[in-house]
Amino acid sequence: MRYFFSLLCILGFSTSLFAQNNSSSTSLNQDSLRAEIMQLRTELEETQTNLRISHNRFRTGILTSAIGYSIVILGGVLGGSEDYGEWGQPLIFAGGVVGVAGAVFIFNSNTFIGRAGGIPSRRERKKDGS
Repeated sequence: MRYFFSLLCILGFSTSLFAQNNSSSTSLNQDSLRAEIMQLRTELEETQTNLRISHNRFRTGILTSAIGYSIVILGGVLGGSEDYGEWGQPLIFAGGVVGVAGAVFIFNSNTFIGRAGGIPSRRERKKDGS
């Protein structure tokens, strides 16, 4: 009977130690899981911000290009008329410049898409020596 009681006390003590050890590891797992979730939320917010910026710059580029190339068309039409022929050449040139500026906006909007995808910018690659 004594051996049985001693064995029962040892088993009870060891299971209580195991339960305490298990609860501390569970606490560590919960803390690391919370940290991982916070990191993922931060990355998601950064990605959404980069995509939002890219979208706005793309729309600005499209609008600027459309205005510029409309000015080019207007310059071409006016260049062919007898009354306003002197306006044609400057409008074609100015519209071309505005249209190219819009194309640059569109091209630069893609850098934020790359950032959202985790692709480093050209500057970051030069700093790393790649």
